[in-house]
Amino acid sequence: MEEKQIVEALPFQKKFLDSEARYPALVSGIGTGKTFMLLLKIWAFCETYPNSLALIVRKEFTDLKDSTMKDFARYFNATIGSDKEYKFNNGSIIMFRHAAEIAVLKNINLSIFGIEQAEEFANEETFTFLRDRLRREGSAYRQGCLIANANGHNWIWRMWLNNPASEDFKIWTASTFDNAENLPQDFIQDLKHMEKESPNHYKQYVLNSFEEVGADDLLLDSQTVYNAPNIILEPGMSRTKILGIDVARFGDDETVFTCIEQKNLFQWEQIFQEAHKGKDTSWTTGYAIDISKRLGVNSIIVDDIGIGGAVTDGLRNNNRPVIPFLGNEVSRRPDLYENRKAEAFFVLKDLLDRGWLKLNTDIMLAEQLLSIRYKFKANGKKAIIGKDEMRKEGLKSPDRAEAICMAAFASQLSTASVNLGSLPRQAEMATTIS
Repeated sequence: MEEKQIVEALPFQKKFLDSEARYPALVSGIGTGKTFMLLLKIWAFCETYPNSLALIVRKEFTDLKDSTMKDFARYFNATIGSDKEYKFNNGSIIMFRHAAEIAVLKNINLSIFGIEQAEEFANEETFTFLRDRLRREGSAYRQGCLIANANGHNWIWRMWLNNPASEDFKIWTASTFDNAENLPQDFIQDLKHMEKESPNHYKQYVLNSFEEVGADDLLLDSQTVYNAPNIILEPGMSRTKILGIDVARFGDDETVFTCIEQKNLFQWEQIFQEAHKGKDTSWTTGYAIDISKRLGVNSIIVDDIGIGGAVTDGLRNNNRPVIPFLGNEVSRRPDLYENRKAEAFFVLKDLLDRGWLKLNTDIMLAEQLLSIRYKFKANGKKAIIGKDEMRKEGLKSPDRAEAICMAAFASQLSTASVNLGSLPRQAEMATTIS
């Protein structure tokens, strides 16, 4: 049974809901109810005009199924059929499709369509395709609606914000704080930390800024990196030594060996680093065995993707305690990180931020650490900018940074590891470490 929804909309939400413009858009920060507003607008349209045909589009199928369709079912207590369609008693239909399915809809006539997270689309191609299909009879007007996050001077900015002459394109914008009354206070408080820790993300997704700041944030700040060799180590007993190996894949890349040693319950120190060019996997395996014997290494972690797998196999064949690291594997916290690589770099960040990892004085390592950037995916997960993208920007492969990153990650897998989130930062360590 279809039940009426009573919604007390905020001014910017109400203007979007009530608009009869040809192409209304709601571009606003996280937590501003964009998805609900889009679904509610299309639901109300289909109720008002019998025999309407509506289409809701999301770029990726997983996002459509796990987010958009689930939200629709929850908001309206409605069951979507196996054909990804919801049918009203008055003959109206709402179809749910992802980008790859759009091309088969060439002969369809729509009453209304909605694009969720429209900034996920690189250009206006999908919007234009659907725009050509707004020709179904039976309603007082037809609409193409979209919701989005601000994303610089992209196609949405160009067609809506930078198009004042067109009455067809209407846009309403809002920041997260415009909906603060409906959001948890601890969430609002946490935004203050985000402003410092992820300033670009904060500007784009919270303040809803169209400024061309870029979606990426630096993982580490210069003060943290350049202070890392000066960290004061508390007295303690060495427990574990971990060797991280980033195996070179290209001619200009380095195969890097980095060893860290546990100094006390919390702190670690980088005690060894060497970088070599032009070495094959047999040499790398043999040298890793030599280092592990000389330093008394407890475990070795190797970048196992590609040719690194041969080094992993070689170490296993020689009975060395090796941990294969696959950066594209699922994170232990899949709700936070896009993959294992992102998780590992944020473990490294946490250790450095807390003053729990003392680094060698190495300008190349410092520069590489300061080149690591991350971004938030549309699903809210953090992802590290890949090597290929860095090369396109003229940046060298951060081999030294990745070796220390893997070693730091392995330090949290050892028997001496602890829950970082539950422990004090460096300022509190004097009263914590005995």
